[in-house]
Amino acid sequence: MPEEFEEEAPPSNKEPGREAPSDAEAELLQEGEGSQTEESKGDPWKEKYIRLLADFDNFRKRSGRDLEESRKFANESILRAFLPVLDNLERALQHVGTVDAEGGAGCKSLVEGVRLTQKQFLELLEKNHVVRVQSEGASFDPEVHEAVGYTETDTLPEGMIVDVYQQGYRIHNRLIRPSMVTVSKGKPS
Repeated sequence: MPEEFEEEAPPSNKEPGREAPSDAEAELLQEGEGSQTEESKGDPWKEKYIRLLADFDNFRKRSGRDLEESRKFANESILRAFLPVLDNLERALQHVGTVDAEGGAGCKSLVEGVRLTQKQFLELLEKNHVVRVQSEGASFDPEVHEAVGYTETDTLPEGMIVDVYQQGYRIHNRLIRPSMVTVSKGKPS
């Protein structure tokens, strides 16, 4: 056969200086490629499993935090409902200071009973982690104080609290009710 009609061997993809793989090596290479495709098929499932596991762990932690917060603030609404009662006790005690002391022994014992009730109420709030917002003599903070008016005064600089109309309270550092206050405008002009 003439050389021009001889079939040319297909170009090989082998590297120069490297022999063509034998039949056994070729079979092993094909099996290796097959196992790689099986592993690559398994990788998405493995990745999904790991992500699902991480999502579940995050959910568990978030649920635990939410449950703890619910326990912490469970009494908030009932304690908020009792605060006006405490306000009325304090108003009664303030009013007694303006009444003459001529009321006799009955009036004094009534006042003492109201004071004890107020003290007991404050202890109950303290046991439930409810504390007063510092207002008297403090500077105005819009996050914990609600300004109901302004007053010009020579004695206090601008932005200081002059009077507290209603005391504010916090539970575990969360504001239950802001303090209602009058704020100093500064010196009259």
